[in-house]
Amino acid sequence: MSLFGSSPGDSTLTEAVSNSQQKSLFEDAATPGAASTSSLFADDNGGGAASPWDLPTPKKAAKSEMVKTLLPASSVPESYIDAYDTLLDSGDRLGGGLSLTCIKNTLEDSGLSSGEQARVLNLIVPSGLEGAGLGRSEFNVLLALVGLAQEGEDVTLDGVDERRKKGLPVPSVPYIERLKTTKVSDDLNDNTSRQRDTTRSEQTTRSKSRRFRNDSMNDPEADPWASPALHKGHTHPVDNEATPHSNGVTAAVPITNKGPMQARTTSAFTTHSERPDSATPANGGEALSGAPAGSSGWDSYDHNSGFQNPDQSGLGNAGFGSGGDDQGDPNQGAIRRSLGGGRTSSRPVEEIVTITMLPGKEGMFMFQHRNYEVKSVRRASSVVRRYSDFVWLLDCLHKRYPFRQLPLLPPKTLAVNGRHLSADVAFIEKRRRGLVRFSNALVRHPVLSQEQLVVMFLTVPTELAVWRKQATISVQEEFTGKPLPPGLEDSLPTNLSDTFDTVRGGVRRSADAYIGLCSLLERLIKRNQGVAADHLRFSLALKALTEESSNTYATDTNDVPLLNEGMSSTSKHMETSQSLHEDEMRAWDDGVLDDLKRQRDTLVGVRDMFDRRDRYARDNIPQLERRIENNEIRLTALRGRPEGTVKPEEMHKLEQAVLNDKQSIVNQHARGVFIKECIRDELNFFQQSQYHVSRLHQDWSQERVKYAELQADNWRAWSEEVENMPMGD
Repeated sequence: MSLFGSSPGDSTLTEAVSNSQQKSLFEDAATPGAASTSSLFADDNGGGAASPWDLPTPKKAAKSEMVKTLLPASSVPESYIDAYDTLLDSGDRLGGGLSLTCIKNTLEDSGLSSGEQARVLNLIVPSGLEGAGLGRSEFNVLLALVGLAQEGEDVTLDGVDERRKKGLPVPSVPYIERLKTTKVSDDLNDNTSRQRDTTRSEQTTRSKSRRFRNDSMNDPEADPWASPALHKGHTHPVDNEATPHSNGVTAAVPITNKGPMQARTTSAFTTHSERPDSATPANGGEALSGAPAGSSGWDSYDHNSGFQNPDQSGLGNAGFGSGGDDQGDPNQGAIRRSLGGGRTSSRPVEEIVTITMLPGKEGMFMFQHRNYEVKSVRRASSVVRRYSDFVWLLDCLHKRYPFRQLPLLPPKTLAVNGRHLSADVAFIEKRRRGLVRFSNALVRHPVLSQEQLVVMFLTVPTELAVWRKQATISVQEEFTGKPLPPGLEDSLPTNLSDTFDTVRGGVRRSADAYIGLCSLLERLIKRNQGVAADHLRFSLALKALTEESSNTYATDTNDVPLLNEGMSSTSKHMETSQSLHEDEMRAWDDGVLDDLKRQRDTLVGVRDMFDRRDRYARDNIPQLERRIENNEIRLTALRGRPEGTVKPEEMHKLEQAVLNDKQSIVNQHARGVFIKECIRDELNFFQQSQYHVSRLHQDWSQERVKYAELQADNWRAWSEEVENMPMGD
């Protein structure tokens, strides 16, 4: 099964769907075609005398696509753009767009009747397509529909299309205006605080800048790419004895920064915090820095150094002293999310890299690209990178570390039914999260995190294309020029190859299973988001009913107030349930799904490592031995000839060929031993991923219990409030 292949069927987890419409982990499920209608935009949702026994209307993919393309940002008033940006800045997001709660608040504060709100909601978010957040184009249509309703015109997509030619209405939504006012006030307060801090530290900043300029000008060639002062003077141990100046940079001490990490907040209803119980550096930082020179588990080939508890591993005298529970969430803070009343566990604080997509694009015409801000709190760095920079980095790592567990990059584009999704909001957000997982997998790895290419990628503020021209970059394989230490080959267990085969088979099957699990969870999230949207639709329908109760029961309206009060209570608790559903699915999307994808990427990385071993770990020692044997026979024959009949150059050439072939055999044999030891170390590091799986299931179970209790409290309060509804007794 391919990593970016189809989702599994419902019958078995690992069975691939042969005719799947979903070709990638990063694309949305395909929707059936819409039935033909008389309207240009097919937005008459079952109008007329519909029978209550009619089958549900098929999903209208053409209608949803029309909503996305009807009002692009270039054809709407500036107020539409400002309104969308304001709502995004408020933090009420779903994926890369606006959440259903944000849409609900906008509609409720627009002065529309419940029936009009329900109609607008069904036009903008068709049933079955609630999985992704509301993008800018769909929100433009929402504002146009609200404006039409406020002006008393028909709320249809045809009406929006007609008004687009004449001039779109500008709706009045007090909710958005209040958010704008709050944002302006916050910006003024931030600017005032920033100016005060700037004035207070002006002299200090000037002196630091002067020192930085002096240090750079003293020896401009020592740092041609203007590395930050934080990185200078530090030693990042590189496992390359033959090249002491790896990648053109003097090896320098791992950067330590004890700044606070941000905790992941999964819910507005679960805001408990948890203090970290351990401040041990991740990736075995404390153990490595405190070990004697040449005794690091990853930087030395001495089988007695760096690896502890050999009896607990099936890989011989290997194992990382840091234990197991030092994996963490790649996209969030190092403090474990707490859900209230649940079990907690201590784990070391690890480095966290955050990636934010910068607004807008750079470049001209067809060569535009998006930029990402890559931040590391521990390294105190913030750099701007583009997607091609990540591709270049991974390509270099493949050449230098082909036998290590390398992280995965998300695809640049995806083609779905002939349409590329490089500009789709949901796909762009998934790609950003994939880049976050990639970056955090690098900084968690004990060797890759110390590689100079990775360090410079995360810390050098210069544009990477400029830095690549100035720096001396080495992409030689890590074993090049390394002599084989005595005793290393004998220290490797004799059954290591059998262990590799066993692990490889299990990893391959587990990777296929996790690919299916990620697809299934994405489907569950979309379905539950659809359930949340239906709760909101049900609530709006009940509100519309309360508006008609007086007319419906006009014969005797004595019990109508109590009846409306009960239906309003039902509507209110339906909205609460909708908020809980949406909040829980946001927690699943940001937490559980990302944790599953992290484990999936880990397994696929190990699987690919074994595949690269099959391609690159070959040698030609048998051929060299045969050639040496033939050359020695020829040398013996030449030496048996009388003097003067053999040219000295011919003898010397054969002797040199034999020596070169013997040296090549020694080097290739040493490389084979290094490869075995490297894969053994990688599998020991991979062992720690099982503890990440344990935390995943513990955290998810606590989330489900928490939200189940909140839903139960909501329904219990609803049951008490409808007790007073009229019963006619």
